[in-house]
Amino acid sequence: KLAVQIKATLENVTDLKPVGDNFNWMFKVKCSSCREEHPNFMGIDATEMHDISGSRGEANLVWRCQLCKKENNINFDDSFKRASAAYTLDDADEQRWATLAVLECRGCEIIEFDPQGTWACKGAESNTPFDEVELSKDEADWNDYDEKVRSPALFLSCALMRARPDSLHPQAGDSVSIMDLETRIQRA
Repeated sequence: KLAVQIKATLENVTDLKPVGDNFNWMFKVKCSSCREEHPNFMGIDATEMHDISGSRGEANLVWRCQLCKKENNINFDDSFKRASAAYTLDDADEQRWATLAVLECRGCEIIEFDPQGTWACKGAESNTPFDEVELSKDEADWNDYDEKVRSPALFLSCALMRARPDSLHPQAGDSVSIMDLETRIQRA
């Protein structure tokens, strides 16, 4: 199992998380058999299930490697409560990692995460909801104004980091920079 984790710099906001159970998580994947990387990011929706060929099982993502033709799949771990997972101002202040999702990969590896899509957060002092925070690997900064406390609401610092699945701490060569948000994949 792999944990999708983030670390970010937050100012005047807290509880940063993807919007909705059907958030389309965008990952770049690589076949574990032949090491071929899929050329595009693949969307995984935790609410969608697809049949696995030659099996009675289902998975959130099923794809066939174009090089070796092996079928691979990824599933969200339902025991992890995604609905309550968020990156808090306390996490940011302590520079802690927060787990947003746990995935089980069969026959493939996740090599990159693109946070594209709609995220939400709320004012740290006012609880003002900010429900339309649009992020992507190219545009991972966001700011707004919190009318209730008359101060800017900022989400800064987004960079992508992929840690080895068996490591709590990134190793040399494990990071890929995507602006200033940090995410990592780690064994859960």
